Amino acid sequence: MKTIFKEDYLECFYDEANSVLFHVWIRKPSSEEFKDGLTRVYDTYLSHKKTGTLLHWLGDTRNMGVLSIDVQQWLDEVWNEMLFVKAGVKTHAVIVGKDVFAKYAMDKFKNAMMEKFAAQKIHLDTFEDREAAYAWFRSVEKDRAA
Repeated sequence: MKTIFKEDYLECFYDEANSVLFHVWIRKPSSEEFKDGLTRVYDTYLSHKKTGTLLHWLGDTRNMGVLSIDVQQWLDEVWNEMLFVKAGVKTHAVIVGKDVFAKYAMDKFKNAMMEKFAAQKIHLDTFEDREAAYAWFRSVEKDRAA
């Protein structure tokens, strides 16, 4: 796995062997850091995405903390369209760990996105660790190939 960039709040990696772009929140970011960080991961996704190859997006949010209202609004009004329509992300996994409240919030988000972006045929799910997310990516690839 190759490190693409590292900040004190966010690291981004590219796993070419498994076709996964993986980012990890190291600490709770400020609203500006969150938006800038995700936008930088987005740009990295676009630069690594190859025609005809499925590039998976994996985010580890275990150290991120609760998002501010302005960030939640930005995610809803700007980010999701960028991610699923403009970038064309088809598989997105989020590591939330064992926190029940974080898992509930992400499951609510997942269900809303699956409905809102049904035409894009996205696959979105949450996991407790990277190994489970990778296993899911492999299962999605098998389903798409069938």
